[in-house]
Amino acid sequence: MTDQTAAPQRPPRLFLRRLAALLVDFLIFGILATFAVGALALASPGLRDGVASSFFHTRVCQPADRSLPVFAEIEQNWPGTEGDGTTMSAQSCTVDSFFLPQKRLAMVTESRTGENGGTFTRSVSIQLDGNGDPVFPSPLIERAVSSLQLLAFPLALALSTIFLGWTPGKRLMALRVTTDALARDPPPLSPGKTVTREYLKFWPLIANNLFQFVIAANAPKPASVSEAVAMLETVGTDQRAIADILVLNAATLLVLFVWWVWPFALWRGRMLYDGFIRAYVVLRN
Repeated sequence: MTDQTAAPQRPPRLFLRRLAALLVDFLIFGILATFAVGALALASPGLRDGVASSFFHTRVCQPADRSLPVFAEIEQNWPGTEGDGTTMSAQSCTVDSFFLPQKRLAMVTESRTGENGGTFTRSVSIQLDGNGDPVFPSPLIERAVSSLQLLAFPLALALSTIFLGWTPGKRLMALRVTTDALARDPPPLSPGKTVTREYLKFWPLIANNLFQFVIAANAPKPASVSEAVAMLETVGTDQRAIADILVLNAATLLVLFVWWVWPFALWRGRMLYDGFIRAYVVLRN
């Protein structure tokens, strides 16, 4: 085969290196974000109860004294159950998170044996404050903090690339983003393209999070123990929200496959978002 008919040189896919770089960046950002959220919770006591537990957390549950006020109130408002084979259990749970306030939960679970021998369970969890009194933080606090973290992640990657020339993950995996994959000294992206690329990369996750914020905003929000227990008898309340989230997450996984994985079957060194701004990811010399 002559030089004229030889296939043009193409950059490698680097899929595993890019995946490893993303995981490293995500882990480092997650740790830093945990410190930031923990500091915010300490500075704003009103947010403390509503902040979600971090990824690095432990949960310990143990049998509780059902005569305690919160458990007595839960069982007092518990809907009546007909038939035999029904048991009630109470647990006190403690959630310890890395650099975040400790959470305490009171959980009551009902187990019932059906006619066909199957076991059906339903439970209620009530968050407690430091004095053991029930608290009902808005779920929108957790979703808002999650949305802000997700919006800040692409910006952090972009700023790291603009000012340092790399993200920690790409530095570790010897990768760089450029506009010319075959150049001896690959030129970097402009700041505007760098920011655009990072937000294009994560738009499916950002959209998923914003939709979950809307679902949480429209979900029922109990303000007392009796309201929380009454939701057990509200047909379709929790189930509808759970179904919406499951469908949303399944659709997001499909979009992520098309957005992140499928392009490697067609292109080398590029994702779909790379193609939109004419960028490549290559090995550093």
